[in-house]
Amino acid sequence: MSTIRGDAWAPTPALVRLLAIVLVTAPVAVFWRRPDLLILVSPLAVVLAWSLVTRPHAIPRRRFALSHAQVREGDQALAVADVEPVEHSDLLAAALSPAPFVEGVPLEKGHEVEDPDGVLVQRTSAVVDADGPLDNGLRRLLVGVRMTRWGVRRVGPLQVAAVSPWGSFRWGPVALDPLGLRTLPQAVSFDVHGAAPNPRGLVGMHRSARPGEGSEFATLRPFQVGDRLRRIHWPRSTRSAGQLFVTSSYADEDTHVAVLVDAHYDLGRSGGVRGAPSSLDRSVRAAAAIAEHFLQNGDRVSLRVLSARTPLTVPIGTGKKHGVRILDALSRIVPSLDDQTDPQRVHLGVSEGTLVVMISALVSPDALTQAASLSHRGLSVVVIDALVDPAEGDVVASTDKDPLARTAWRIRMLERDRELRAIRAKGVAVVPWLGPGSLDVVLRELGRRGRKGRLA
Repeated sequence: MSTIRGDAWAPTPALVRLLAIVLVTAPVAVFWRRPDLLILVSPLAVVLAWSLVTRPHAIPRRRFALSHAQVREGDQALAVADVEPVEHSDLLAAALSPAPFVEGVPLEKGHEVEDPDGVLVQRTSAVVDADGPLDNGLRRLLVGVRMTRWGVRRVGPLQVAAVSPWGSFRWGPVALDPLGLRTLPQAVSFDVHGAAPNPRGLVGMHRSARPGEGSEFATLRPFQVGDRLRRIHWPRSTRSAGQLFVTSSYADEDTHVAVLVDAHYDLGRSGGVRGAPSSLDRSVRAAAAIAEHFLQNGDRVSLRVLSARTPLTVPIGTGKKHGVRILDALSRIVPSLDDQTDPQRVHLGVSEGTLVVMISALVSPDALTQAASLSHRGLSVVVIDALVDPAEGDVVASTDKDPLARTAWRIRMLERDRELRAIRAKGVAVVPWLGPGSLDVVLRELGRRGRKGRLA
């Protein structure tokens, strides 16, 4: 490894004080014939000589890594520093510099954990000392960290240092470059009891309007050629005059759920996973919960982030790996105020039968225009209002101390209410995000609309 300029062993203030005491006291004791002073300073002279003889010269090799490539909000990880214990080095230590939404976590002594390389390491405290050598002669230093908000979190820089015996010479602290750790959003509790309005796929857990192979009972009907024997309903058949009856079911189908996240604004101040959320916190965590729920039901889910600094799109897919791709895309969202995308020209790749779930603070006219355009095309559109505080059931109030700013916020909220009434009049459902059951009523209503359309 290359040596950083200025990366060398330097005397500590303790050594400088010791040297000054010895150089001043010894001549005074000799010239003034004070053997008592000479006896008192002799142990300090021995320590000084010992420190100078055992001064380290080699520069320790070091490296910095993280125990995980990605974690969830609120989960812990380990910052791992491997430092070479050079000759005459007495103590090695490491500490992390503070970073936004990264907390230090004290680790218990004596509890062994296994790192990704399969090497058993020892947990130590937040500012740590080395415990044992590794196979390559390096000593492992561990610092516990907890990610408190989604996003690509910056861990570091990590400061490493070492001292010689008696604390006479010190190397460092040397800063190791910070590393990025992807923090996936913590999906909040969410469940939907209402069925998807227009399932079109061949697999899934949504009940179809047509009969077929499925798990939900439809009716009893006379036996036909090709029916399976296990579907014979013997209680009804024994009561009939020599005629067999079988149970029929509704086909199980899936649907395409297109999740749209409006990242124009991030309103409010985020307090992390345990504090008050901002509007974008609610949007990202709600999108994660909705995507995971529908993927577990066998549906196809896609993601599109509107107005992010980096265009984020996840195509249609299913399964756990697809869910991880969606969470990874959500963790890379950065709000952008300068994006001037025309909503009428944005191609979302949605077709007939798609359930569109838009999550937005609804303060940008682009999001409302996009929702109205999708509804005009005949798609089932549900808009989740991420500006409503679930605890209070109302729009988040302004925390600005400037009375003019608070007045401007109230005026904008009145305009927002007028825009929401206008978009509801066009048939777009707007619901607040309240966790489990947020979409039950609106999905049942959309399902009734879909069945009426098919019957017509």
